[in-house]
Amino acid sequence: MQTSAKNVVRERVKVEIAEPTEEGFGADVEFVEDRTLNGLSEAVIANSYPHDYPHRYRHPVLFVVDTIAASTSGHPVLVVNLNAWVDAEPFRALARQVQSIQNNLSLANMDYLEFARSTDADGIFRGF
Repeated sequence: MQTSAKNVVRERVKVEIAEPTEEGFGADVEFVEDRTLNGLSEAVIANSYPHDYPHRYRHPVLFVVDTIAASTSGHPVLVVNLNAWVDAEPFRALARQVQSIQNNLSLANMDYLEFARSTDADGIFRGF
């Protein structure tokens, strides 16, 4: 994919993540571009970030828009646990589900494992 096409897809995914839900909920996320993650596997990305929330990070999860997210329908972003008290593997979630995950985690309505265990057979969380 050419750079301009990548930028268009990246912006489309950001809009999907930032757009409020039908109920009016928005995601409290920070968009950061980290080119050092380009081409890395899910495992390497996940292992690059120590589980050190709330001491080191503002958010308990990292949402990564990687090549899979950019090239797959629904833009399934990689969700990486950063919480020191949760032992769970990364999973994928449709970009439109980032609000639900972020909102529920920040309010302690749900925990990371509830989302991770609610993925479909392909490892993607599509909602409840």
